[in-house]
Amino acid sequence: MASKIYSIVGPSASSTGPKTAVTVVATIAIRPMVNEFELGSSTTPADVAAVIVVARFTAAGTAGSSPTPNPLDPADVASVSTGGITHSAEPTYAATHLMDLPINQRATFRWVAQDGREFIAPATAANGIGIQMNTAGTALVLNASMLFRE
Repeated sequence: MASKIYSIVGPSASSTGPKTAVTVVATIAIRPMVNEFELGSSTTPADVAAVIVVARFTAAGTAGSSPTPNPLDPADVASVSTGGITHSAEPTYAATHLMDLPINQRATFRWVAQDGREFIAPATAANGIGIQMNTAGTALVLNASMLFRE
């Protein structure tokens, strides 16, 4: 049976960091696998450096909104995993990150996993993977799109 692919799209709150834009949250029944993400900033462009972190977390924090993951195939059933955007209380991230991405605010960034090299969350409630603006030279909004499969 082919895996189902879903997307979660959202912004972070405006900040110099740390502020999480998007999370995918596992359950004891499913291990979401992040296979693609894109990010950029919707703040008026300036030459500002930011460090973006992609990491696993062990507590989901408080999302400002919990959008329903959108299936890429409209015939697919609803996602078992849940999503979070615009966090007001940050997730508890692991000390070791999956990726640290120093970027310029004027840039966008896209990452696509080679088959079998996805970022995988454990099948544990309230655990998952998030995209966080760790630090920025000025307050900005991080916009991120995350695709994951179940």
